[in-house]
Amino acid sequence: MTIHNLDKIFHPKHVAVIGASPKRGTVGNTVLQNLLQGEFIGAVYPVNPKYDQIEGLPAFANVAVLPTPVDLAIICTPARTVPQIVDECGRAGILGVVIVSAGFREIGGSGVELQQQLTGVVSSYAGMRVVGPNCLGVIAPHVSLNASFAADMPNTGRVAFISQSGALCTAVLDWALQENIGFSNVVSVGNTMDVGMGDLIDYFATDPHTDSIILYIESVENPSKFMAAARAFSRKKPIIAYKAGRFAESAQAAASHTGAMAGVDAVYEAAFRRAGIVRAAEMSDIFDCVRLLAHSKPAAGSRVAIVTNAGGPGVMATDELLSHHGTLAELSPATFTRLHSLLPANWSQANPVDVIGDATPERFSGALKAVLEDEQVDAAIALFTPQAMSHPTEAARALVEFEKNSSKPVLACWMGGKSMQQAADIFNQAGVPAYATPEQAVRALCYVDNALRNREKLSDAPRDIAVNLPMAWEQRREVFDTVVAAGNEILTESESKQLLDAYGIPVSHTLEASSLEQAVEAAHQIGYPVVMKILSPDITHKIDVGGVALDLTNDAEVSSTYERMLQSARDARPDARLEGVTLQRMYGHPAALELIV
Repeated sequence: MTIHNLDKIFHPKHVAVIGASPKRGTVGNTVLQNLLQGEFIGAVYPVNPKYDQIEGLPAFANVAVLPTPVDLAIICTPARTVPQIVDECGRAGILGVVIVSAGFREIGGSGVELQQQLTGVVSSYAGMRVVGPNCLGVIAPHVSLNASFAADMPNTGRVAFISQSGALCTAVLDWALQENIGFSNVVSVGNTMDVGMGDLIDYFATDPHTDSIILYIESVENPSKFMAAARAFSRKKPIIAYKAGRFAESAQAAASHTGAMAGVDAVYEAAFRRAGIVRAAEMSDIFDCVRLLAHSKPAAGSRVAIVTNAGGPGVMATDELLSHHGTLAELSPATFTRLHSLLPANWSQANPVDVIGDATPERFSGALKAVLEDEQVDAAIALFTPQAMSHPTEAARALVEFEKNSSKPVLACWMGGKSMQQAADIFNQAGVPAYATPEQAVRALCYVDNALRNREKLSDAPRDIAVNLPMAWEQRREVFDTVVAAGNEILTESESKQLLDAYGIPVSHTLEASSLEQAVEAAHQIGYPVVMKILSPDITHKIDVGGVALDLTNDAEVSSTYERMLQSARDARPDARLEGVTLQRMYGHPAALELIV
């Protein structure tokens, strides 16, 4: 289904708030107030049978009696009432639904059953799309839609933020208002009963207001859809993600949050690389990336120039840049000539360009202009420290004036506290990405640069690979037909290896034995050491029944293991058909890795 009918949620003409309330501080009142104060241009209908009027608007008993068709229903009622209300929405033709109510899969037990019931209701209405349950809601600033219980409407911007944590959404929104940063869309997905991250990534790929996506991920419900969507989006625009739940304990915490297991972290790491997603190491890096993506111009490459009025911060920035495999730009001879004419004789004579602590705003901005006009420079980081003879506010104004006409991104880092506050305000108002430390600026630039590099890799055509299979098509078909004819729902080990071998995938040679004598003979044929496994079409997980023995080195070990293994399997699974054992060579290497495909 993917993006089908998501316009009903993100571009609705009329909205109903089900569970609207006149009581301040309730979710139903907050959602209604957000729609009204955000100046949503469509009609807003409070729905609550207890009231005739809410916030100056006529209230309605249910969606069946609304005066005009509604695109989006926001449900704020107790969890137990939600399935019936969604059914009423379906019968009224409402195809967009946001369920902020909690008390579903995330609480386990009865909540799981309630969400399953809700899923059944939704599936009975073709085309209905649902965000949630257990979510903060959705915000689309470009259409003045705040269908959430977040405190404020963010500014309009070009970054979409998708999060599995509603609380994190509110924290990011609060920070963004302070920093004058806007968003194209903000979505708290909750339990992802229907609309998941893959759907949203696909949808925002078609959104003219979205140039990049930031993700907060705990788990992925539909991996194939997510991977396909992210890979397609990353070919044109960057995705930067923070993945929570890296360890067993934190993954369990994530499971109790949205009711979905977070999965093995290494799998996510590999999947992100495959899909072109850049993974942020810390949540603070996400904030820094949002600041850069929201304000900055895209860099044409990864060559960075650093301009500073103090040597130490320049060294710090260089260390961070090189540790993230960034590139320190090599300035051209013409740029060196310009810098020699602008700077005192004791300047650093290299990149980072140290303009010396007594630099005037004009000297600082002149050096910055010189390096940015160098064709061998793709982006610049400006570092400024408070010194007795420096003028941080005037230098900030000079940088802003210059940055307006620059086609390359400029990141500012005015280090300090009170004396730098006015400069920080100037950068925020002007839309210049500014950071408290050199490391923050460098990491943000490197994350975004990595996303652009991923885009190039994803756009490359795969090289041709010759495939030479060991068998002709007819022989492979014969093997396949033989395996299928056995009628097993799950293939035995021998059948699996037979099929893999037909397609040229190396496998360990396996012999079957239905008696003790055959087992010893098979071991001689293979050569010691050997591995023995139980052979049964009814036992898939052999180790659970004591059905795997490694590194058998002689006839006596094979004999005793054969008898013990069959008895163990009979005891554990008296219903299973036991056909004997299989034997294969014992492979091992101290540097080997065990993989499951």
